[in-house]
Amino acid sequence: MTKKNRPIRRKVYLTFPGKKTKEPILCDMYDRCGVRFNIRSASVTDQVGLMALELEGTGAQMKKAFDYFRKRGVMVEPIEINVIE
Repeated sequence: MTKKNRPIRRKVYLTFPGKKTKEPILCDMYDRCGVRFNIRSASVTDQVGLMALELEGTGAQMKKAFDYFRKRGVMVEPIEINVIE
């Protein structure tokens, strides 16, 4: 397995604007990008959705997934410290 194709893990926070909380954005991301996801925590109201995710995929898949989230209006922020384990 080349270094480029080796799976990596990233922990991120996603922030969904109110209208986006009812859309299947995570499932669509998996279908389009192939990045596996594990929802570690989530809080959703009518105004906003917040999620802590653990993502797994190649570097190219991660970039595609992050671009997809942003294109759909979802803010992506890395989790710097290990707050969800």
